[in-house]
Amino acid sequence: MTNKKAETARLKKMNKFKLDKVDKAIIKSMEKNIPLTINPYQKIADQLNIELVELLDRLKKLKQQKILKRVAAILYHRQSGYQANGMFVCFLPDVKLTAIANKISSLKEVSHCYQRKTYPEWPYNFYAMFHAKNKSVLEDLVVETAAKHQINDYQILYSTEELKKSSLKYFTNDFDI
Repeated sequence: MTNKKAETARLKKMNKFKLDKVDKAIIKSMEKNIPLTINPYQKIADQLNIELVELLDRLKKLKQQKILKRVAAILYHRQSGYQANGMFVCFLPDVKLTAIANKISSLKEVSHCYQRKTYPEWPYNFYAMFHAKNKSVLEDLVVETAAKHQINDYQILYSTEELKKSSLKYFTNDFDI
């Protein structure tokens, strides 16, 4: 499905929930950078001219209806001083996977991790993205992590470029409903 078709399909799905102007304004505001303040939701509520409790209630409703999947920060690692990014891949047996994954995912140097299906030519089922100031620090961290969890067979897949990070805009002039 093309991006335009996917966007149109999602908009139709959202329309069946009868979103009002406030819901649409909230979604538009959440597509932008969240204000860097002590209470960003209060600032958003003020900008929308609604009470904070109404904003939070509506966000909860949009999430329950699966219109809003999540609110997450986008970290530009290289701009924040993290020059090395490497995907740590290994095989973890099912009986150990959850416990080890929880420990690795809690590391401050790990932005995300997930489980994937294995294949005969690719035996790794666990992936964790590590970030560090440089490649040497990253490799030391991965070696330490692997040793701590008795993981002997692993690889580090390095990022060769940073792709554009952007979010889909739902209520633009082209697609306003």
